[in-house]
Amino acid sequence: MNLPQNAQLHTVKSTTPQYTRSHSLKSSAASNEYFSDYASDATSQQSVNSKTSYETPPSRISTPILQQNQNNLDSEMTLPSRPGAIQPAPLNIRRETHDEPSTIRMLSSFDEMSPPTPGVDDTPYIRFAIEQLTRDEDVMGRGRNSTASAYHQPRSPILFRAESGSDSPPDSTPSPPPPSPPHQEPFSEPGFQVRRKPVAQEVLLPVDLSKDLRSELGFVPLPLRLPILALYLCLCLLIIAGLIFSLVFVSSNHALFDYDGNASPRYFVFQYLPQLVGIMMTLWLFVIEAAAYRSLPFFCMAPDARSPWVLQEMRILPANYIFPDLIFFRTGEKMLGVTFFVFWLSNFTVPLLSCAYQTQWITNDGPARFRWTAVRGVGWTLVALYGLLCAAILCCMVRFRRRNSSLLWDPTSIADLICLFRRSNIVSDFEQTEVSPQPSNQLPPRTCRLGFWTTSERPDVFHAVGEEYAPIKRLSLQQLRQTEKNSNSLRYQDDAVDVEAQHRLSYGSAFSRSIHSPFVRYRWTAWFLRDTAVLAWIIASLILVIAFLVVSFVNRAVQNGFDPMLPSLTVSGGFSPADFLYSFLPSFLGMILFLAWQPIAMYFRAVQPFCNLSRPTGAVAQHSLLLSYPAQDPVTVVFTALANRDYKVAYMCFISLLSLSIPVLAGGVFTAQFFSGDDKVKMVASMPGYIALSVLVTIYALSYLIIWPTRKRYLPHNITTIAALMSWLYASPLLADSALQNVRTKKDLRERLMGSSNSLVLTGDRSGNNMQDSEKRSRRAARSQNAPHFAFGIFTGRDGKEHLGIDRLQRPGSREMLVVPASG
Repeated sequence: MNLPQNAQLHTVKSTTPQYTRSHSLKSSAASNEYFSDYASDATSQQSVNSKTSYETPPSRISTPILQQNQNNLDSEMTLPSRPGAIQPAPLNIRRETHDEPSTIRMLSSFDEMSPPTPGVDDTPYIRFAIEQLTRDEDVMGRGRNSTASAYHQPRSPILFRAESGSDSPPDSTPSPPPPSPPHQEPFSEPGFQVRRKPVAQEVLLPVDLSKDLRSELGFVPLPLRLPILALYLCLCLLIIAGLIFSLVFVSSNHALFDYDGNASPRYFVFQYLPQLVGIMMTLWLFVIEAAAYRSLPFFCMAPDARSPWVLQEMRILPANYIFPDLIFFRTGEKMLGVTFFVFWLSNFTVPLLSCAYQTQWITNDGPARFRWTAVRGVGWTLVALYGLLCAAILCCMVRFRRRNSSLLWDPTSIADLICLFRRSNIVSDFEQTEVSPQPSNQLPPRTCRLGFWTTSERPDVFHAVGEEYAPIKRLSLQQLRQTEKNSNSLRYQDDAVDVEAQHRLSYGSAFSRSIHSPFVRYRWTAWFLRDTAVLAWIIASLILVIAFLVVSFVNRAVQNGFDPMLPSLTVSGGFSPADFLYSFLPSFLGMILFLAWQPIAMYFRAVQPFCNLSRPTGAVAQHSLLLSYPAQDPVTVVFTALANRDYKVAYMCFISLLSLSIPVLAGGVFTAQFFSGDDKVKMVASMPGYIALSVLVTIYALSYLIIWPTRKRYLPHNITTIAALMSWLYASPLLADSALQNVRTKKDLRERLMGSSNSLVLTGDRSGNNMQDSEKRSRRAARSQNAPHFAFGIFTGRDGKEHLGIDRLQRPGSREMLVVPASG
């Protein structure tokens, strides 16, 4: 360094000397070490341009991408600065002359620095150089843990050197700190033109509902609407009125009607019709429960009361069958918890209705004979149960009011979730949950809101699920393209690959192995459909049905009658122990069989979209994203599944309908009759009803042979919550698909996903009244070919990384999705 003759370099506070370098590529551990910029005058800037800067040699070989930008004049291998890294401040030099006060200037190059002053300890310099070399080793993975060191607080040593005109010892007065340099753009090599500009943080803002927006909201699913619930309530009141009339009438009269045999219409009215009405009411109640399950999470996102665990803990599939579902008490919905417990208690109404009317031997009203009478104890119990059911329906009316809803339509399918979370600011919480056995356990609590939103940076209004005043983590298209460009350039290099760039563009070996593993892909199914459970159901059903048929028809035991082993005499209240046992117990067992099949049918209905998506050729939206089998009643599901060629789902729902007749027939097939020849009372079955019951039980038992879900219906984890479904959608490009922008109706959503048929070119003569069958088939084939196909497999997400989930089978300009084979 050229200094004036009357100037001399000396150090200030030499015990803490500091060092700096320029244009260096920081390692992953030291990327945030320095936050100072260059601040120099015009003279020092010219000096920077005229001198050659040197850096500490790196501990690894740079890639050809970096080498092509290297300066040929450098004698050492220098690296370009890392994008976004801010350069350190130059050294402050204090110059003193005899005739003017000291001034401060900046060293613009290391060439201007003089060697260390003799007698000064160089240990800090050595320590600093070792620290820099150690940090460079972090890039190669040989140093400290780069992940942990990224959270360390950066420390930036600054060296002050003073110049004076005398040979006096170092000045003991510390120099003042340098002024803060102005902010400048970070230095970047020509091959790495990445500009980072400070951007205001974009947050999600709720929109005050105007009259127009408020009119769009407030959708309530059809089973939960006030007129439908009121109709169900009226039917319950009619049943209560009929029961009370029967109980009051028999108390003032001698029974109801004379008994005229076990094959007459009157026998059907008293022994089959009550439980048939009860089972139909139960089936309708299942539809109401299913609507409540799938709608409650979104009703809990209303402004009045919100739950932070709505995505993780609230089920969207019904589970109130054999055992009561108490999940509502854990999620804060105590009123609905009591309501659904009453719904579960209503399952006992069918066995009780089967024994509500019995025969009684009447002797004080004309000739002695058997007459139909109402059982008082059972009747008043039914009145109490149906009264509780009416109160539960009223609770549903209050909870699912229109003003508590922020829905635009019924969220019944995967496509509906895509629209609701398309512009949400909480999808980043689902990172890497697609391969987790319990994705709900990895999510933090979020107070979500459903409604209309806008952002602090964009004026448009949209409908979505989000968190109020929380930042939006959006991957820009420019950043995505830059990531893909870097990924492609690193993928096709023949020389050594930049390890640091690979670390930035990959997730980690464990996650990559998980999404490609067939074990993870086909890991989960419901516990009652695992191999051991299915095998147990098959063995048990076959043994029981064989025993049932043998006991029933060997030696004509049922047709000839058998000893009830209980008193059969009907008391004044109409109660007969034998009649009650052989009516209530068979119906109760039949009700267990009916309820046991409902979770099986619901599982097949819920996983069928994923089964169709797992095909190598994918599936159109009508057979995948838009399927809503769990939201439909069993009768509609049978016909819809047949039309979609989902034959196994159709059969499962058909058996669920067929099994409802088991408790109906079982509860009314036995009656106590007096045999004068034997002078004793025996239990006799109505053979037409018993033969039908035997056939139905046999079909039901053999149906367990085909409930094996096979590998194509296995999934990585459960699908019972919104969080579980969103784990396969959070990174999907479907959330950024322009075809799903500004969807306000379900009809519009279906048309966009299925493709418009107006663009199809149809050929043939249309002069006739009807289109020929060949033309119709051609039209359907053309529509199927033009409609986009979707699949469940490994795709490139919006962040440029591989994910497991749902996306288009193939997008223009990209490779086809990788569907993990079921045989793997």
